[in-house]
Amino acid sequence: MAKIDRIKEFINYLKVLLVLLLATNIGLIGWIANNYKLADSILIYLAMITVLIILVIAILINKKIIKDIKSLEDL
Repeated sequence: MAKIDRIKEFINYLKVLLVLLLATNIGLIGWIANNYKLADSILIYLAMITVLIILVIAILINKKIIKDIKSLEDL
């Protein structure tokens, strides 16, 4: 497989991972919004921390995708 094809496949893999992370984040935010009065406060705090961690990971993946796309321009 050529180097350009490997980079393209890796970008596609990262895009799928990014979509899954963002869907998970939206689900967690929805859960927090629906259960903030009913659930234990520790669960709400854990969900908020998880949302923040997923957000940071999504930002890092996005930066990696942009970097790989720019590297494709050089090939």
